[in-house]
Amino acid sequence: MPSRRYRTSRVSRERILEVATELFAQQGYAGTGVDQLAARSGIAKTAIYYHFGNKAGLLAATLERAAGTWIEGIYQASRQAGDWSARLDQALAGMRSLLEEKPWIFKLMQILALEVAEEKADIREILQSILRQARQAIVAGMHDALGFEVPDAEGVARLILGSLDGIAMNLQIDPEAISLDESFLELRRITTFAVATRLN
Repeated sequence: MPSRRYRTSRVSRERILEVATELFAQQGYAGTGVDQLAARSGIAKTAIYYHFGNKAGLLAATLERAAGTWIEGIYQASRQAGDWSARLDQALAGMRSLLEEKPWIFKLMQILALEVAEEKADIREILQSILRQARQAIVAGMHDALGFEVPDAEGVARLILGSLDGIAMNLQIDPEAISLDESFLELRRITTFAVATRLN
């Protein structure tokens, strides 16, 4: 059984990550200071440095935590029962739910891609790894649903992820001008067409 000290340390680490995710998504990397993170989380700066080394280390851990939530959501949606059409509906519904319930995941990645990735090679590599894992999850879902490999399945996955990124960006900039119902219906049409053309 884990010691009380270990449990306390784990809880404080999770609390720091929750606050860091919120602040990075709201204010960006440069606009978020360790003093502010400590004040908002109620945890000493020394604990932040103990767990993550520095602010860049905290950013990396925040990204990996967000990615785990996102990618597991893709896998769960693709593992549902049903034929190809039903699984596609479930997968898109899962992606939409994630976009509505946890928009900070997409916002965080977009902000960091623009603000940090060019200057920090390690953060760029993490973002690349996240996208690679997301593509792999989508490709695996297509294979599971159809029972065989789709030619250029990676291209379909890139199309889906690019569309999601565009929908998320529109929600941030002008939410009144975008309908999620219409957007995901169009994404379904595009995905179905992309798979069909590759199979034919």
